[in-house]
Amino acid sequence: MYIKMSLKKIVILFLLFICLFVWPKKTEALRYSLIAPSGTLERGQDIQFTININTEGTTVTTQQIGLTYETQYLQYVSTTPGTAMNSVIVADQGGGKLLFTGTSTNGFSGTDSFAIVTLKIIAQSSGSSQLCTLWAPTPTATPAPTGIPLPQPTALPRTGSFNKMFGISALAFTFVLGAIGIYYLNQESKYEKPKRKKVLNSKH
Repeated sequence: MYIKMSLKKIVILFLLFICLFVWPKKTEALRYSLIAPSGTLERGQDIQFTININTEGTTVTTQQIGLTYETQYLQYVSTTPGTAMNSVIVADQGGGKLLFTGTSTNGFSGTDSFAIVTLKIIAQSSGSSQLCTLWAPTPTATPAPTGIPLPQPTALPRTGSFNKMFGISALAFTFVLGAIGIYYLNQESKYEKPKRKKVLNSKH
């Protein structure tokens, strides 16, 4: 009886150990922020907006973020990669919408600049306005890059696809292992009852 209970505990602890290490972990969403230039802005002046990225503890290789600017006040000039990215491709969506695709060759994790966008002020009169805002692109919409003079990154898989496949496979393996353990314990209990009955009959 003592041996059987120990075996059950070993199987249960082993299953818990497997679930602890292979259960798919929730991935936090990336965060972006836009840093606008300070001070008084004048017509004809080139100004820079900095897009910052916070990976929330994950490591990324290729990421996208969009920016919308007021075309009656600003004119797009150029984009340079931030410290977090090795290269950035810009796709002009029209109507003052830009899509940035940044690539980090060795992967990036942490908080740093994603891209630095240079715009020129073309406003005809003074005033105040929200000149630029960020927007999140849909995963399936990846327009072809336009002729922006920036390096062309090598196509890389998105971070998380491998981890997701590994998590699903590990979860399936855990369920199969658990089913085998339950089946084994049931088989033990089936063969144990006749033995107990035989021992009781021998005493009488």
